[in-house]
This record gives sequence, structure tokens and C-alpha cells, in this order.
Amino acid sequence: MKKIAVLGLGESLKLFNPEYDLKTTFDYTIGVNDIWRYVKCQAVVCLDIRSAFNSDRLFWIESCTPEIFYSHIINYDIRKDFKLIKLTLYCPNKICNLDTPEINKSLCSPFVACGIAYKFHQATEIHLYGVDLIGHPNLKPDMCTLIKLHFINLKLALKEKGCELIVHGDGLLKNI
Repeated sequence: MKKIAVLGLGESLKLFNPEYDLKTTFDYTIGVNDIWRYVKCQAVVCLDIRSAFNSDRLFWIESCTPEIFYSHIINYDIRKDFKLIKLTLYCPNKICNLDTPEINKSLCSPFVACGIAYKFHQATEIHLYGVDLIGHPNLKPDMCTLIKLHFINLKLALKEKGCELIVHGDGLLKNI
């Protein structure tokens, strides 16, 4: 059994206790974007170009030193920890196929991080923290509804593979 925490930047990230969880609860941690401001995870996923971030967020992204820095954006290849990923052409609006060589894409980085947890780190349990989809500055309600559908399809596909997706917090994904 391999338990992996996927860490977004939403309110429920406060439920993740780095002092305890990093040492005792999880086998691996994967965070997104400027997560190192809060938690020094083992892997970071960044799916936006540098200009999408303000200077403070970009500082944390560029100064983090995880074991692996995953992105589909080739410009990050100057990092020694860089690993290029390939994303599917389409979002999983109807079905999520985990058997492709690519990682399923969605409109949010934590979704891709879940695919990485399963495909590259053999997760049997994926725990989501900070993926609330409430009050996000860049995600409109209709986008959040679509992201929720993607996560529902991902949860079903993971379950078929023997991997459980567990959502922490009271956000939009709470009851998927």
C-alpha cells in the first residue's frame, strides 16, 4: 500500500500537518505550483508558464528544490529536477483512461498531480488536501463544475485499478 498526499493551495491545506503527516502518514507528497511556501513536498507539478504567476509565487516555484519537478512546459527544462510529462489532448469529460502513456489533463494542477501519483509513484491511496475549488481567483463556477466532473471520472477509474481517492476538507469535491 502506497499512500500519497496531493497538495493544492486551497483552504483545506490547513488540514495537512507537515510535522506529523510527512513523517508518519504518507509515503510521498506531491504539491502544485508555489506549494513550497507552505510544505516542502517531494515532488512539484507546475502546468502554467512563468508569466502566469506574480513575482512572489514565481519566487517559490523557482526556488523550490523537490526531488522531481513535473511539467509539460519544456521551458522548465533548465531545472536539474525537471521531468517532462505528456498530457492527453482532451479532458476526461466522459471517462478517464489511466492506461494511456499520457497523464489525463484537466483545468487544475492537482488533477494532473493525482495522475502522476498513480502512474509514476504507484499510489494505492491518494489523499487530496487544498483542492477545494471555492473562492479560486482564476476558476469560474462553470469551470469548477467541469473540474468536479473530471475528478468524479478519475475517482471511478482509480477505483477500478484498486486505488482510492480521498478528499479532505469541505470544498466542492467533498462528496465525489
